[in-house]
Parts: sequence; structure tokens; C-alpha cells
Amino acid sequence: MSKPPLRARKPSSPSKAAPAQASRAEASAAETARYIAEFTAELSFLARRSNLEVLAYLLDMARLEATRAVQGEGRP
Repeated sequence: MSKPPLRARKPSSPSKAAPAQASRAEASAAETARYIAEFTAELSFLARRSNLEVLAYLLDMARLEATRAVQGEGRP
């Protein structure tokens, strides 16, 4: 494991957030999704190496979902 897990932050309410805070929250969400994609790829590799195929599959699905979240962020 190359990075320690990120600390969970209390999400702010989108309706009460100022525009600057909203863009910061979106950047934080993208950063979190990128981190999850990277971390689950590493975990999937470890699971496959230990013949934990179902766990590796589930981790790959989580990685794909995180990747889709990052790619879909720029869309309206």
C-alpha cells in the first residue's frame, strides 16, 4: 500500500454551500474517486495474487465505478 487512507470528512450540504465551496467539494470528490480507483486496483492485485477471485472481481467493479465518476465529472 503506497498511500494511507484519507480521513473521512463531514460532507457539507450542497444547498447551503457557496459556489466556491461547491467547486472545492467537487474537486474533493474527484480526488477521492481517483484515490479509490488507484487503491482498489492495488487491492485487486493482492486479492488475485492470493487466489481471492470473487474479492478481486468486486474490487475491480469498485475501481471501474470510481473511474466512471471521475470521467463523468466534466459532463453537465
